[in-house]
Amino acid sequence: MALSGSAKKAYKKAVKAKKKKKRGHWLLIQKGDSAKEVASKLFTQLAVLVLIGCGVILANELRLSLSAKFLNDSLKDLYYTYISPGDNGGEILDSAKQLLEINPDTVGWVHIEGTNVSLPVVQRTSKDGNEYYLKVAFDGSSNKAGTVFMDMRNVINAHERSDNLILYGHNQKDKTMFGDLAYYKKDLAYYSEHPVIQFSSNYRMDNYKIFAYFVTPVLESQTADGVIFDYHNDLNFNSKAEYNEFIDNIMLRTQIITPVDVQYGDEFLTLSTCSNEFEPSRFVVFARKVREGEDPAVDVSQAYLNPNAKEPDWNVIYK
Repeated sequence: MALSGSAKKAYKKAVKAKKKKKRGHWLLIQKGDSAKEVASKLFTQLAVLVLIGCGVILANELRLSLSAKFLNDSLKDLYYTYISPGDNGGEILDSAKQLLEINPDTVGWVHIEGTNVSLPVVQRTSKDGNEYYLKVAFDGSSNKAGTVFMDMRNVINAHERSDNLILYGHNQKDKTMFGDLAYYKKDLAYYSEHPVIQFSSNYRMDNYKIFAYFVTPVLESQTADGVIFDYHNDLNFNSKAEYNEFIDNIMLRTQIITPVDVQYGDEFLTLSTCSNEFEPSRFVVFARKVREGEDPAVDVSQAYLNPNAKEPDWNVIYK
């Protein structure tokens, strides 16, 4: 039976509305939607919002990572353009002058040949000294990669420095900052390729031989006996007993045994970063300053993994 003119118009209108609904409103809730359709659209809307949010977060992470890398590469180029080895007789090195113009908190430069660890070091002695640079880049911009900083309690100037200089840096997933330190973990080959740390203060350049490293807990509740090795509080050794306690704690835990000897009166450099075995934990690398007239090379063929290293109390941590 043929449709009347008005019936044809109504039919065409219904078909057009149906097509429009399918084409343009698959995400929007419309009048007449069933409960199932509403639930489906709400779920889809939420998924889209989550996807957009993740995309924004990832894009921002990439932006911050690239920004930190670009800044550090620029600073490295600047620093090594003016670098001069050795001691400058108490005068500020030309390379340090360049960095001080950008950031007056500059106290040095840390470098491990063949790694991403080639970075400026800053220090603030104010109350927020050990927190400020956790999320502030060297140029003062906000960046979660932060800046490598020296413990606020350390003393370092032209004529005096603490017995143990402690540097803190983030363990970045993109292996910038102190991210490369994780490669040392129980890896003899990596240590053999990178056994020396170079640290230049604003006044002189020195080499430090790595002699130990390990993962350590931070909280007393993470240990069975409630004892934590507070390496970050060992800044100066006012007696041989204090020095011996420091070294004994290190050698008890070190994952590696090296041919680098240590003795009372030596100066040390400690690199500290977050670790990923458990939260919170730290991976710490200890190095001894090359003595006057000593060969800075290390006979890495004598190094071996320590089979008796004291491990974190895993049963307590993962209870």
